[in-house]
Amino acid sequence: MRVIILLPVITAAFALRATAQSDSTTGSAQATVAGSFDGPDSSAGTLDARIRSGVPAAWRTSDFLDPAFALPDTTPPAPVVPRSTAHLLPENMSFMERGLWGESGFFRSIGIAGELTPESRKSELSARRTMLTMHQIGGFVTLGLLGATVYYGQRYLNYSDRTDRSKHQQFVTYAIVSYGLTGLLAVLSPPPLIRRSETSTTTIHKTLAWIHVAGMVLTPIVGSMIRKRSGTFSYDDLATAHFHQVSAYVTTGVFAASLVVITF
Repeated sequence: MRVIILLPVITAAFALRATAQSDSTTGSAQATVAGSFDGPDSSAGTLDARIRSGVPAAWRTSDFLDPAFALPDTTPPAPVVPRSTAHLLPENMSFMERGLWGESGFFRSIGIAGELTPESRKSELSARRTMLTMHQIGGFVTLGLLGATVYYGQRYLNYSDRTDRSKHQQFVTYAIVSYGLTGLLAVLSPPPLIRRSETSTTTIHKTLAWIHVAGMVLTPIVGSMIRKRSGTFSYDDLATAHFHQVSAYVTTGVFAASLVVITF
């Protein structure tokens, strides 16, 4: 076990030693060459004469040693290897994120998002921060509208005032529109660079979101089933109204909890 642990250290030591020996040998060779041409006659002409004296006589008068007649370098350039884009997207993307923001996602195919590059991902992450900030603000607005909806709905059940019923229905419309837009800001936002699989406040927020989404679908449907005739509820309608009431309170409470978890 100690040998395995020390193996990288030993390898590095041998590599450093080999590098040092190579540098020493190179330095000695350079010194020898430099010394052989030192002296009063080490001019360009004398140096050229010495080089020519070391080649066969047939070559001395040719242009073989003239740099002006050197052949051009015909070595082809190294091929450009495209850089992988796998690291620009998180590994555990949802089906929606992959379909919208993947390398061949919908937003890239229609030109809303550019080609998957580090520069485009930088812009997408900036857009993500903006959209999630708006998502958070929209959450508070929606919570206020849900609170007003529940308030006027409760008043209508208690006092059977048509004005309360009218206001309740108006706030239902406002709350549903605000809820839908707020949810789309999160669903359509670009994915992060890294997504960890560990449990966090974001995980809890998303888990609670599934519950209040179901409540936002169920509660209006149940409310539309309530029929009040002659100023009173029938037995079946009263049971439906109570179910609608409980569903509205639970949905609003779960929505508030999901907002608190992600904010604080």
